[in-house]
Amino acid sequence: MFDFKSILNLTFIVNRVQQLLLLKKHKSKLIMQCGSNVNTTMWDPVQIFTHHSHYKYAVVILNSPLYWKDDILLQIWKNAQINVTVDGGTYKWLCYLKEQGIDLLNENHNEYVPNLITGDMDSCSPIILEKLKNMGSIIIETPDQDHTDYAKALFQLGQYVKMKNIKLNRIYVFTDFSGRFDHIMGNINTLYKSDTLIEHVQVIQIASDSMTWILRPGFHSIIIPKILIQSNSWCGLLPVGAPVNCIITTGLKWNLNNATLQFGDLVSTSNTYDNCSEVTINTDSPVIWTMGIEPLQKNTHDYDISSNTF
Repeated sequence: MFDFKSILNLTFIVNRVQQLLLLKKHKSKLIMQCGSNVNTTMWDPVQIFTHHSHYKYAVVILNSPLYWKDDILLQIWKNAQINVTVDGGTYKWLCYLKEQGIDLLNENHNEYVPNLITGDMDSCSPIILEKLKNMGSIIIETPDQDHTDYAKALFQLGQYVKMKNIKLNRIYVFTDFSGRFDHIMGNINTLYKSDTLIEHVQVIQIASDSMTWILRPGFHSIIIPKILIQSNSWCGLLPVGAPVNCIITTGLKWNLNNATLQFGDLVSTSNTYDNCSEVTINTDSPVIWTMGIEPLQKNTHDYDISSNTF
């Protein structure tokens, strides 16, 4: 007899097979139109909330506020393979823990100690760093001012996983899209060059209300939770830095059909979904995908793993 956990895992596999069959139906047509012929890249934004044992990810915390429910973020941290705080992000993490009644530096909470702390260390106290080092953190100073602390953190994380022989599916970079515009654009620039910093790992920037990542040339499938469709949650496609000459989508309220995206002309903002559980995107150039996730934060405990819907 199957136990309950086995049934859930089996149902999850069946749902994934159904998603792949649906994807195959659209793919041939879109590839013919846009001329891209590479493997499909799958994206499932809900995975960070579902805690599958086979799903391996890292958490990176940058120097920005953390507006997260404690029961969500603390669980995400504890389930990560590797946790990294970046310079002032170390202080932000300690402050966040203190708001939840956790005094990391003076109490025994080793599960919340970062594996790595990186950065030029101009925003973090040497006393705090020394305490965390004694608690098990590896401190890596990265003084090179030609690259952002974020970019250097991804590179150091890549070196660490190679050394430890750790296979990651994804990296979630916690940073809020507020404050200085040059910092925001610097983070987007790091997404564009992330594949040169750490290979074969998807990098997603995650804020309390959104997820943002880069779609490289090729065919992409994004699984959309039911609650985002019901909430008319927003999404967008942004051609930062250079035009996208040919892009085709399905599953959006306002789809793009052989369209060109560029600033000064057409960009896809304030879009939403058309009642389909999957968005497909075929693009000939790198493009930023961004999507609202507020309903996911509010309804995480109502997630039904067997149906992949909220």
